[in-house]
Amino acid sequence: MRHGRGSVRTPRGTASAAGPASEPAPDRVRPLQSRFSRWRALSLGVVHLLIAAHIAHALLAPHTLAPLELNEIVYALEAGIVTAGFLFMILAVAATAVFGRFFCSWGCHFLALQDLCAVALHRLGVRPKAIRSRLLAWAPACVALYMFVWPVALRWLSGRTGPQWRVTTDAEGWASFWTEHFWRNLPGPGIAALTFLVCGAMLIYVFGSRGFCTYVCPYGAVFAWADRAAPGRIRLADRSCSDCGRCTAVCGSHVRVADELQRYGMVVNPACLKDLDCVGVCPDGAVHYGFGPPALAKVTVRDQPVRARYDFSWTEEALLAAGGIAGVVIFRGLYEKVSFFMSLALGLLGGYQAVLIARLVRRPTVFFNRWPLKREGRWLPAGKIFAGLTFVCVGFAAHSAAIRYLVWTGLRDLDALSGTPALSDADTEETRARLEEVLRRLEAAYRWGFHRPPNQTDALARAHAAQGTSLIAAGRARPAIPHLRRAIDLRPDFAAAHAELGAALSGLNDVAGGLRHLRIAVRLDPQSAKAQYNLGVVLAATGRPVEARQALTEAHRLDPNDAQTRECLRLLGETPTNAPSVPDRP
Repeated sequence: MRHGRGSVRTPRGTASAAGPASEPAPDRVRPLQSRFSRWRALSLGVVHLLIAAHIAHALLAPHTLAPLELNEIVYALEAGIVTAGFLFMILAVAATAVFGRFFCSWGCHFLALQDLCAVALHRLGVRPKAIRSRLLAWAPACVALYMFVWPVALRWLSGRTGPQWRVTTDAEGWASFWTEHFWRNLPGPGIAALTFLVCGAMLIYVFGSRGFCTYVCPYGAVFAWADRAAPGRIRLADRSCSDCGRCTAVCGSHVRVADELQRYGMVVNPACLKDLDCVGVCPDGAVHYGFGPPALAKVTVRDQPVRARYDFSWTEEALLAAGGIAGVVIFRGLYEKVSFFMSLALGLLGGYQAVLIARLVRRPTVFFNRWPLKREGRWLPAGKIFAGLTFVCVGFAAHSAAIRYLVWTGLRDLDALSGTPALSDADTEETRARLEEVLRRLEAAYRWGFHRPPNQTDALARAHAAQGTSLIAAGRARPAIPHLRRAIDLRPDFAAAHAELGAALSGLNDVAGGLRHLRIAVRLDPQSAKAQYNLGVVLAATGRPVEARQALTEAHRLDPNDAQTRECLRLLGETPTNAPSVPDRP
């Protein structure tokens, strides 16, 4: 008989608790508590104290140690930048290859959050049911391959040379060890809290304790690969095992500990995080941590095949996988806020919603965790609420997908135009038509989005300025003015837009407006020869020769080869010094 998590088998040789005259043994009703739980809680508490001390040092000191982010291995593989986070990851993997996955359960701050959420839910009377999936079990490995192997493979396939390993400083934009920009790659408080809510409480409630570790975390996949070679494992001693099943019941990672110990004499499942709870609750002292053959060299010591039981059909598995992929495509980078991991977690939650909706349509009785949604063909109030919430979530996902599409295609086309002479010359109908389409998409995303990220706003301003420049180059200054004003509304410090608008207004006899914007442009960007020249020309036309000479002299200093500036200075009676011999403009 197989026993689910949380159940305890009756020891061999004892009376069954089902008999009318027998009472359940006290240890069958008491929650299992490992003597290692407090030590592990202390270890994770120390980790958080160290994190707090690191943050405090970053706030008080001009320089601090760079954040120990495991994802910095990506920057190392792509750019060759050796960082503190990269070295920490290498050290953790090396330790895992010897001792097993102790880091995950004794040193990971995010696992501490998950365990804390699981304890809080348990005390609230909510006991999430662990689910077992065939396809989702491969998700962390696929994410790890995408993050760590794909960049290397892409470089090799494109014929590029490998990265030059180096140590960098803040002056190079990314510090390896000591930095002034502690928050360089860390989320803000709001998105961090949302990440903890989604990847912590929500994922645990739906997928069981440590759901993030099981179905999302790519670092866990790397540690799992290393764990297979580790000689340090949970093992079964020579002494007799009473087959009580407590080791399986207490495992927070849902490993079938008792079955694996009976069959292999050790736990071979790489999902084992070595939290030692199974060791602590064993009444016979038969379960222990020790060194010996690794999982790669496992040998069956007792022919007791373990038949895995899963919670989803293959169709439902496909729905879950499709949800995860859709979540990454739709939510990753949404509003420049949603991280890769959160997008994957949202996708998995959405996929599970799709599975439950399909079950509600096809099955007479459906449960969400322990909540009945439908019973004997009758929709219960909880089922109707769940369907309504699903409808809202689908609407939000569709809206997010539309915003992502509009922004992505708009930025893609704008970048493509920025790399062509057409955008700088801006005098072709094709260029203006393409810019108009870019503006349509970016304006729609700006108008209908729930948030307006700085980069999106900047891109929209650049597109309006480019369209204004295009119209001016075509001799259509009047329709260019709304585009330039819109660019300035979006980015008040957009010097180039102020300069173009000032020149356009001056050409339409709005001299006061033109001077105002030209002066702003010169103040924002004193090194712009074009803005200085246009300011000088307008000042000269309005009878201010002294100010005009100053502006034109500065324009000549910035661009001594410009013939028009030389001509204007000559007409004002100024001879520029050190001027090259350039024919005057007719």
